[in-house]
Amino acid sequence: MAYIVGIDRNQTRMVTTSLDALIDEDNSVRVIDAYVDSLDLIELGFKEYSGTNRGQAPYRRSDLLKLHIYGYLNKIRSSRSLEIECKRNLELMWLINAITPDHGTIAGFVKNNRKAFHVTLRNLTLILKGWGLIDGKLIAIDGTKIRAQNSKHNCITKSGLDKKIAYADEQINAYLMALEKDSQCEPEFKKKLEDYQELKKQYHQQKQALSNEGLEQKSLTDPDSRRMKNNGSLDICYNVQSAVDAQNHFVIDISTTNDINDQNQLYIMAKDASDLLETEECTVVADTGYYNASEIKNCLDDGMTVLIKKAKANNSTKDYEFRKDKFKYDPEKDVYICPAEQQLYFFENTSKNGMKYK
Repeated sequence: MAYIVGIDRNQTRMVTTSLDALIDEDNSVRVIDAYVDSLDLIELGFKEYSGTNRGQAPYRRSDLLKLHIYGYLNKIRSSRSLEIECKRNLELMWLINAITPDHGTIAGFVKNNRKAFHVTLRNLTLILKGWGLIDGKLIAIDGTKIRAQNSKHNCITKSGLDKKIAYADEQINAYLMALEKDSQCEPEFKKKLEDYQELKKQYHQQKQALSNEGLEQKSLTDPDSRRMKNNGSLDICYNVQSAVDAQNHFVIDISTTNDINDQNQLYIMAKDASDLLETEECTVVADTGYYNASEIKNCLDDGMTVLIKKAKANNSTKDYEFRKDKFKYDPEKDVYICPAEQQLYFFENTSKNGMKYK
């Protein structure tokens, strides 16, 4: 049987075609190329270099921006992965003229131009609106948790530090008692004792730092991230919010926060999307996680229509007759009446998710 065997890899050949001939006319990289070439990068806030500094010449900002947009469209997030693709991907070679920046240069471009990236996204949204691909009449808002580059062990909390301090005290007492009983192991025990004393000192310093900053938790390697529930487990994450237009499912705007839930994100996301598109009337759709009376009121005050399924006000007893919405407020006595006709009096002021409650 005859097989398709291809060509001999050791045979010398002369390639007479260009990179442009290898890329289809309707390939998405041509859209990226045309879009970036139409932008004024300095006006958008990208840092350009004058070229008067000594040393290696910098890469063009437009080429690095094209590289990152290509990575976003093809789910290539890592700067090291993009570095590899620059050397083997024909589409990318055509798009950025076969330059091969290292991963440090690729990552540094994002780090130094974060605000400009956001402005570029908003600029693209306006272009899509001008083409009639976005109308802003129906906007869906949702959030997703993105894991941060921070180990759970590097996220400190007051309760966690208290446990670590208590454990260090136990070990210190144990080694002190061991030193009294066995003098032959004194050098080894003293070293262990000093280690736990130093750890205890560090834990107290971290706890004091939390108190000074007014924080309940802090991530040591990625300080902007927080510990939050993610797919049923606790991870160190960011809460990424997005607003999507219903006409063609284009993303209108995004925002990153470290709030542990979505309850305080509805109005700001809806307001930013509405202001960007300059829509007089729009309908906002979100899931139950966004159900917050004050946020909904702010949207209604701005003339928006809000569609959200009301959250079930459950309680720890799982008795639906004692849900929050079953309690009635008596403003004259300043008490709540429970379903069993018992009166609940004021107890204390508290706060949750940045909101103050009585």
